[in-house]
Amino acid sequence: MKKRKLKGFVLPTLYLLITISIFTGVILLGHDLSLTSKDYNYGTDILDDNVESVIVEDTIASSDIASPVAEGEGEISVHYYSKDADEATQQKSLIFYENTYLPNTGILYSSDDEFEVKAVADGKVSEILDDEFFGKCIVLEHNPSVRTYYYGLDNIEVSVGDEVASETILGTSKVNEIMNTKKTFLFEVYRDNKLMNPEEFIGTKITDYTEN
Repeated sequence: MKKRKLKGFVLPTLYLLITISIFTGVILLGHDLSLTSKDYNYGTDILDDNVESVIVEDTIASSDIASPVAEGEGEISVHYYSKDADEATQQKSLIFYENTYLPNTGILYSSDDEFEVKAVADGKVSEILDDEFFGKCIVLEHNPSVRTYYYGLDNIEVSVGDEVASETILGTSKVNEIMNTKKTFLFEVYRDNKLMNPEEFIGTKITDYTEN
């Protein structure tokens, strides 16, 4: 059989077509990869837009110790007695009872009108005592190191074993043996079984006090 020879222009034409096909394929593949990458980034953007940073704060630990009396209600009539205070301050920190001056062990609040008494911080009612001079006294334990005492309460709202939040109403003030002309309430603070000045305690944080 007689062999036929390819004409001279055929091979260059085939090479050109193959080259064009490869080049087109690369472009199309790159385009597909670009779309895939774009779609992935878009999904990531959606996640970024919808994920919010969540910060959990310990409000109990960071909250300040409150006053046991609302502003404008009971006023401080006798301050805490400190042996390190000057003479003028000490004189303002004495309770006069049956012709005797007694050093005040806490803050004595009083008013002509009845006022509410509140827990100064989160705690547990560990005891409800009967005091000879003030009457009912609620004891709150805030941690192993700190206890607060609320003397001279009427209309008590809590029971032994109750867990109470800061500023929970414990009861109301009343007339007592120490001050029988006004509604009175005595607030004491014990840290590691030792009295401390309640005025230095209010406004701080329970987390500042740990057992020594």
